[in-house]
Amino acid sequence: LDRLRRHYGPLRDARVIANGRTPPRPSTGAAAAREPLILSAGRVWDAAKNISTLAAVAPRLRWPVCVAGEQDHPDGGRSLLDHVRLLGRLSSAELAVWFSRASIYALPARYEPFGLSVLEAAQAGCALVLGDIDSLREVWGDAAIYVAPQDAHALEDALQRLIAQPALLRRQGRLAAARAQRYGAHAMVDGYRCLYAELVQRRQSVSLPRVPASAMPGVRA
Repeated sequence: LDRLRRHYGPLRDARVIANGRTPPRPSTGAAAAREPLILSAGRVWDAAKNISTLAAVAPRLRWPVCVAGEQDHPDGGRSLLDHVRLLGRLSSAELAVWFSRASIYALPARYEPFGLSVLEAAQAGCALVLGDIDSLREVWGDAAIYVAPQDAHALEDALQRLIAQPALLRRQGRLAAARAQRYGAHAMVDGYRCLYAELVQRRQSVSLPRVPASAMPGVRA
């Protein structure tokens, strides 16, 4: 909202309704064990996602890095990254399995309005390492570790700390899962429902001039 106001000028009576997701239902079987695995998701070709910086530090990490997302650029060409396992475009169900397996979700984004993939990772209990941008800090507060998007050394250090400190890793996963509870689908729907109700009420409260029946064609007074 701040960026909209900055670029387009004052907006009268504007508000933010955060995105939401319904958390996946817990499996009826045994809970899947967390794996020593770092996951990222997003359009691989999109510079805003900044997944290339994650790929650059991957060779220096003890844990493998997997990336889910579209590789084919809409204008042609295909993005390939070294040192990471590219999973390609996955369905929601397939991606949910990877979220349940990964211990860390990393997205050092340069630009991200909200980040639905981050929310889904947090709902699954992944520890979050995110780009240090205003929108992600607004959504996740102290439930994530932030790094400057262009600072590969800071990204590597954050990931190495989580890998080396299991207690910190578990703590960050719990913080992310707790924070994610405020972004459920019901909260999003309620936000829109309340907004629409207000708009309807405003419209109904506007006094319209009464038109005499005699002024209406085909109507007798």
